[in-house]
Amino acid sequence: MLRGIIPILITPFDSEGRIDEESLRRVVRFELDGGIHGVGVGGFASEAYKLTDSERIRCAEIVAAEVNGSVPLIIGMAANSTEAAIEQAHIYASLRPAALMVLPPNTMQLDEAALVEHYMTLGNAAEVPVMVQQSPQVQGYAHCQLSTEHLAQIARHTPNVRYFKIEGPGSARRIHALRARVGAEVGLFGGIGGLTLREELEAGAGGLLPGVGYNEIFLKVWAAWEANDYERVDAVLAAAAPLVEAVSAFGHEYSLHARKYLLLRAGLISTATVRRPTVRPDISALERLGTLVDEMGLRVAQP
Repeated sequence: MLRGIIPILITPFDSEGRIDEESLRRVVRFELDGGIHGVGVGGFASEAYKLTDSERIRCAEIVAAEVNGSVPLIIGMAANSTEAAIEQAHIYASLRPAALMVLPPNTMQLDEAALVEHYMTLGNAAEVPVMVQQSPQVQGYAHCQLSTEHLAQIARHTPNVRYFKIEGPGSARRIHALRARVGAEVGLFGGIGGLTLREELEAGAGGLLPGVGYNEIFLKVWAAWEANDYERVDAVLAAAAPLVEAVSAFGHEYSLHARKYLLLRAGLISTATVRRPTVRPDISALERLGTLVDEMGLRVAQP
């Protein structure tokens, strides 16, 4: 069963916005060398919403080859029909992922019953486990949030839907409510860069799906949590709070620039290109962020 710290990878690009495959491989190796419990590709942190279908598949192939079964792999999906989702699930199954992280169809305003049917049909058709992703903090998915009871209904009636990623405002409250309705065989995860990790763990989350760059922090938190050393959990999170907030508290597109800035100055990627359209980051804020990671002595500090 998936547990622990499982980062969602960035997608590195060259200066022309094309996928930089060698940089992607370096980022995978960097995270693996840090001792993470799994790795994910094709999520928001991967800019998957800016990729073509063939690019998404190619990135998943590269990551699967680099991981080579050493840790569990999560692959993100965002098909806007049940039929397309089933076809994508069959394609990705050949890469042997531990789970497919699936966003709901978001083009139209659908009632919850239609979304429940979508996930149950997909779960029954997929050859690998499914993770339902709920990300109402992303504007395009704010209208796709399912109630706790409907999420529990999916889990109860679709054994292959074994995981839920619950993030955004009120995530800890929603995780707590869902945990009370599903068995221990269902895994719950938080996100949004670890901003509310402490509360999510208390609520019953079995781990975190953060971004990349400084996951040694979250690995320390997880180890302390598993050891019931809550003072250590709070101490690590308090020390890391300025960094976590500087990267993740100013919106998703900004966080992409922040993480890529850190990875570039650490020599892990060739450019800090974020695909357009995107926000224009404050360069001085990024420079302060670099100074902060250097002072903290993190693995992503400047060589």
